[in-house]
Amino acid sequence: MKKYFATQLPAFFLACSCLTAPLVSQAYELSFAPPKTPYLGIESAYNTIKSGQAEYNPLSAKLRIGMFFYTNIALELSYSGGLKSDTTESGSEIDLKSAAGLFLRIQSPIQQGMRVYVYGGYNTLTVSETPVSGNALEESYDAVAWGAGLEEHFKKWNNLVFFGEYGRPYDDEFRISHYSLGARYQY
Repeated sequence: MKKYFATQLPAFFLACSCLTAPLVSQAYELSFAPPKTPYLGIESAYNTIKSGQAEYNPLSAKLRIGMFFYTNIALELSYSGGLKSDTTESGSEIDLKSAAGLFLRIQSPIQQGMRVYVYGGYNTLTVSETPVSGNALEESYDAVAWGAGLEEHFKKWNNLVFFGEYGRPYDDEFRISHYSLGARYQY
C-alpha cells in the first residue's frame, strides 16, 4: 500500500496543480490590479463642514476615474458636485458646490473578499453660502486632501466592488470631511 501511494503521489499533485492553476490565476487577477487597468467609480458623500462651533452637513456625489500604473497603485481624477445644501441657524444655506482633484491611490491585495486603500493628492473645491437675502457667496479653496476606505469584492461580480470611505478634502481655515458609500468598476 505504501508503495502504491509513493508512485501515485506525484501524479496526484500534477493533476491538482493543473486543475487549480486557473483558480489561482483568477484569484491573483482579482487580488492585484495590474498596470494599465482603468476603473470608474461613483459615490454619494455625507460631508461635514466645521468652522469653530458651527457644523453643516451638505450632501454631494462624486465621480472618480483612474488607472493603475503599477500593481495596486493608481492615479485618480475625481469630481464632486453638491446634491443637497444644509441650513445654518441664521437661515442661510451652505453647499459644497464642487470639488476636483488628482490623487495617488494605493491599495492592498484582497484578503477574504475585502481590501483597504488610501489616497492622497491635491484638491480644489468651491463652497457656497446663500444668505436669506438670496445673493450667493462662493469661495474657492485649494488644499492637500487624503482619505482611506474599505472595499468589498463579491465573487458573482468580478469587476464590481462596493466601498465605504472617510476623506478629508480640506483642513485649513475650517475643516471639511466626508463619509461616503459607492461602487467602482474595474475594467
